[in-house]
Amino acid sequence: MPPTHGRGVHRHPHRARSRQTCRADPGRCRAPRDPRAGPLRGIETAGGRMMLSFSREQEIVEAGGVALGGQPGELPTVLFGTVFYRKQFREIDRTTLGTVESLVNGQAAMSDLTGNPAIVDIFLDDSNFERRIDAVASLTDGPLSLDVPEVSLWPEVLSYADDAGLLGRTIANSLNMGLNDGALAAFSEHTPAAAILLGFDPRDMSADGRIRMIRDGAGYLERGLLEIARDLGMGPLLDTAATPFDHNACETIRAIPVIKNSLGLPVGCAIHNTVESWLWMRDYRKEHRDTYLVCDMAANVLPMAFGADFIIYGPIDNAPVVFPMAAMVDKFIAEGAEDYFGVTQSNDHPRRRLP
Repeated sequence: MPPTHGRGVHRHPHRARSRQTCRADPGRCRAPRDPRAGPLRGIETAGGRMMLSFSREQEIVEAGGVALGGQPGELPTVLFGTVFYRKQFREIDRTTLGTVESLVNGQAAMSDLTGNPAIVDIFLDDSNFERRIDAVASLTDGPLSLDVPEVSLWPEVLSYADDAGLLGRTIANSLNMGLNDGALAAFSEHTPAAAILLGFDPRDMSADGRIRMIRDGAGYLERGLLEIARDLGMGPLLDTAATPFDHNACETIRAIPVIKNSLGLPVGCAIHNTVESWLWMRDYRKEHRDTYLVCDMAANVLPMAFGADFIIYGPIDNAPVVFPMAAMVDKFIAEGAEDYFGVTQSNDHPRRRLP
């Protein structure tokens, strides 16, 4: 077995045969020019194709039986669908529970079909959070992403998850610049299997700013989010923090390969938030709902081309569309990864499952 590095985390050695191989025209392969990105091995531009393979050894994080991370094309992209999204299901009644069951089972069915692992992201506020957790936990044996926007709620949520015996499959969403002593004490006492670390710094929305938040706290915290997660024993999942257009939205995507090559950890984002906040689209979508959904789904698979390991795709209702799209992109990436870098996939990968 590989050496263990904290709960649910192990290093994944990259095979020697995965070194850069440019078969079409070796002379046209070159490293990225931005020095902040570090040496990104395997950028193939011959014939208009680009395939990524990172020189940094990549870790795989496991939470609730789901593996995230590795080299591009190695593991299928993990998809998080959110239930109780914003004002959805404010009342928890029999009708609500029936709808939630249908949505959770629907996402699970799409996961079984495509091979892309599914995680239910449960949006929690101070309204009936216990019943929301119970409702989803009774429907799946997989990981539970507890999406808590208010840091003050973490002590109650974590204590409840602990009492319910759920911490071993809990992903905390998220640790961010708002962490305080009360929340940290709760995480220390009731430690989840993994945590999403949000690389958001409102003073610096560049890729550098996002990685500094994760590495050293960017002046908001005494320690970086990664150090906090490691010390507590939580598997780290790094989120590049989707920002609106004209607020360095492009850096949300650009930070993915930068962070993967710098830290060697699973990286993803909730890029659907950028589309949702698009001012022009807010008006246009009122009469063109289908067009909005196309843009939303296309945005969700865009980070995959840059090495993302997981996508928080928004409302779980969209599972029937986003899973086939993600599976298709995974097939493209996996085919190139095996051809150029010798990265192989299991029979459960979309490349093998969906011939």
